[in-house]
Amino acid sequence: MGAIVALPLRLVPDLRTRVWGGARLAAALGAAPGPSGGDPIGEAWVCWDGCRVADGPHVGRTLAAVVADDPLGILGPDGIAAADGRFPVLVKILDTAAWLSLQVHPDDATAAGLEGPGAVGKTESWYVLDAAAGAELIVGLAPGTTAEAAVAAIRADTLHALARRVPVHAGDVVLVRAGTLHSIGPGVLLYELQQSSDLTYRVSDWGRPPTAGRTLHREQSIESLRADAVALPRATHLEPDDRLTAIACEKFVADLVGVRHASAELDTAGRSFHVVTTVEGSAAVEGDGWSVPLGVYESAVVPASAGAYAVRPAGGPARAVVARVP
Repeated sequence: MGAIVALPLRLVPDLRTRVWGGARLAAALGAAPGPSGGDPIGEAWVCWDGCRVADGPHVGRTLAAVVADDPLGILGPDGIAAADGRFPVLVKILDTAAWLSLQVHPDDATAAGLEGPGAVGKTESWYVLDAAAGAELIVGLAPGTTAEAAVAAIRADTLHALARRVPVHAGDVVLVRAGTLHSIGPGVLLYELQQSSDLTYRVSDWGRPPTAGRTLHREQSIESLRADAVALPRATHLEPDDRLTAIACEKFVADLVGVRHASAELDTAGRSFHVVTTVEGSAAVEGDGWSVPLGVYESAVVPASAGAYAVRPAGGPARAVVARVP
């Protein structure tokens, strides 16, 4: 098919309540913080198959439906190779007021073995937007922990005692490969770029009572965990008018873009879609004959066929993350 969908797709954030969620996403996106007595908003899924298009000729349609009209034009050849029947990446903003469960994600082969054909694993990455004083991450097991010790601790529900905790600060980036024990502590706001999968195995949940949507998966965790896997944070510093590649692996790439006085010039080169997510301030994404405004924590999918485009500040300094596949 030809390039049916030539314009970027601005997406409506999909807000998810979580027992560990904070108040910042609801405030930033103008949403109610949750029903009385219910859980607060912990995640905004800002780009995934089920996101609705905010405006334009495809308003109200899901991203998956629009991509199906013109997969090559939107995804590009690199995106097509990575798609596997779904939009290749999932982008979230997370706001934590309490620890997430102690968890692990399977790799692709383990996911298929445990969940059946078509299941994919989950390598993910974090770009920390804000962190309270003393905030921590769990990024693997303590040095010297053997696989046998980890398995015994999982079954005894004592693995938290063997977890590797590290401090976290704004600007840190973390690549969390499948098989890595991990969690995010309270007081953290971050951008998450991951494989298009929400397959999570909870090892432990800090004593919170299990519910239908929050069960433990100890045997699946044992199958998925790599005792030697760690995901140490790496500091980044982005100047106001700068661009740098913060995360790169075989599943996805994330570039940080700062704009204050000048625009950032980017180019899909016809190879892969770009997902532009504003994480500070407001921006305009502009190309040949089109302009898309983005408020904070909003995303636009720039089709691979769009080629050259720019991210410009809109009313003040702005910062964005641009996700693509390699």
